[in-house]
Amino acid sequence: MKLDLHVHTDRSDGKYAPDEVLRRAAAAGLDAIAVADHDLDPVLVPGLHEVDGHAIRVIAAAEVSGHHEGREYHLLVYFRGEPPPEARTFLRGRAAARSRRFDEAMARLGVEARAPAEAARGEVALTRFHMARELESSGRVRRAHDAWNLLGADTVPLIDLAFVDAIRLARGWGALTSWAHPPLADANRHLAAFVAAGLHAVEASRPSHDRATRNGLSRLAKRFGILVTGGSDWHGWWEGELGLYRFEHDPAQRFMSRLDAA
Repeated sequence: MKLDLHVHTDRSDGKYAPDEVLRRAAAAGLDAIAVADHDLDPVLVPGLHEVDGHAIRVIAAAEVSGHHEGREYHLLVYFRGEPPPEARTFLRGRAAARSRRFDEAMARLGVEARAPAEAARGEVALTRFHMARELESSGRVRRAHDAWNLLGADTVPLIDLAFVDAIRLARGWGALTSWAHPPLADANRHLAAFVAAGLHAVEASRPSHDRATRNGLSRLAKRFGILVTGGSDWHGWWEGELGLYRFEHDPAQRFMSRLDAA
């Protein structure tokens, strides 16, 4: 099986619409993808899709943000099928909270900008990417890339959800959870606490991880008896074509078997 368990669309900070992401994934020969937009109710119907003669499975997912010891971390949440109603309600609330976070950050920066109505309704999720583009549009920076040093902890409010609470909520929904792109040093410090809260996996396989990080995270997963997951974190802006990265072989099969048994 050839999987990509971490993909984004334009409903958060990706470049392409959900249907276009699905089309590109199918054209690349992927067997399954998980569209995990930030704090967003899944935008594609889960299950098997036929796209231009290729069968591809969509896994309903979300990338939920939380805090732990003053730092922001991301939790990949995977559903076997349709998310339960309580999960959808929660995710719409988290996306709406992101719109308020956007407004607060813009106010702190002295930029006259407000989140669009669809964000306030929890239908799209605003991230630092959107803040950077707003700073570019307002003339505060020459390029959006130059805005990142303005979007630190003193400007962007910390996510108001504890990471361990996010794990517990997702387990209550019957979902599988994976810690998205953790720094190895942070995983060494915090993985025990997150596993104790119910974490199922760690995202050890990822194009941007060097070998030491991949191997270190894999060793930690083995030590704690949890799964590893893999995803490109593809947004479509700069990472190359969707499908160049593939999570496959035994780790992918173990993940799918565990997901389908959830």
